[in-house]
Amino acid sequence: MTGRTAWPAAAALVAAVAACAPTITTVVRGAALRPGPAVTEPPGALRVLHLADFGSNSGQQAEVSRAVAAAQARAPFALAMVAGDNLYECGPDAGRPGAETCAFAADGNTVATPPLGADPLFARLHEVPLASLTGPVYLSLGNHDVSAWSGCDTADLEPRDASRRKACLEVAHRSARWTMPARHYVVDEGPARFVVIDSNAVYLDYGGFTIEEELAFVTEAVKGCAVKACFLVGHHPPVTAGTHVRDFDATRTARMARLLAAAGPGVRAVLAGHDHDLQHLRTAGGLDVLVSGNGAKAVVDETFQRVNDDGQLLFASVRPGLGILTVHPEGWSYRFEDVTGQPLHCCAARGAGRCEPVPCGPGPSVALAP
Repeated sequence: MTGRTAWPAAAALVAAVAACAPTITTVVRGAALRPGPAVTEPPGALRVLHLADFGSNSGQQAEVSRAVAAAQARAPFALAMVAGDNLYECGPDAGRPGAETCAFAADGNTVATPPLGADPLFARLHEVPLASLTGPVYLSLGNHDVSAWSGCDTADLEPRDASRRKACLEVAHRSARWTMPARHYVVDEGPARFVVIDSNAVYLDYGGFTIEEELAFVTEAVKGCAVKACFLVGHHPPVTAGTHVRDFDATRTARMARLLAAAGPGVRAVLAGHDHDLQHLRTAGGLDVLVSGNGAKAVVDETFQRVNDDGQLLFASVRPGLGILTVHPEGWSYRFEDVTGQPLHCCAARGAGRCEPVPCGPGPSVALAP
């Protein structure tokens, strides 16, 4: 009798647990509901891995690392762009021996004096998980990389000085899978130009670094966009439907608007992270924004209900995965894949046009047409 009466109670418990389980949300809206025809890409197109929020030794990072290795085996990446939060939770160790010797040059951008010794966090949280990559890996600074909040080792420095030292330590580090020549810099590769920024200074002046420095750099860097397909790379997206939509008060919105104005119409898209998910959005002005922030820590209960600043959401998913950018002289395309290699969303752009949703093929990039 006791066994019989226990079954309804057990069933109720299972139902209650199921009701509380997170929903794996994928959202498709607007033009993504009606993808256009497949496109042709010429052979030899530049193939770029896009990751962010990757620097945590989690089970999810291990899954994404295996997915990166599989994608690399299918068709090698020429390079990778990792858009910040490279070392969770608190960036490099500001108190390790020799860290105090790290100093920026007079430009406040490049490092004049590198630190003494090595920080094993770089290998453990970033380099070893990306060991399958053979091309250069370029990184930008994220908010966790320069964090000086409570609970992070700041070597008893003032927050301004701790953040500045941590930025210096990341810029100074060099390895086969870590290239950050400055806080902001340009990478020219084939038909593409990548304008890599320190978006922390766009969000909020910090560590003695200001938004004015970022705007001056971007204004100069985009002068090459007349002959190359330009992509702005930074940790913080200018529009989002993820958790960080709540950060966009009037001040933050105005600062991002200044960044986009400095970038101008020559930029094809923004490659970002910060929100721990995958998103394809457009700003009110029509600029494509691609968030590939589900490298190591998913926010599984995200529902993507609101987009800031009159932006438009085309696709979003909480599934762990990666982004693949392909650039060629006639245009560019982008593909989100989950950790099994299955495509989630694809888009393609002709020339300087928008990246319009297209069917995803089984191959390394968008489906090809004869």
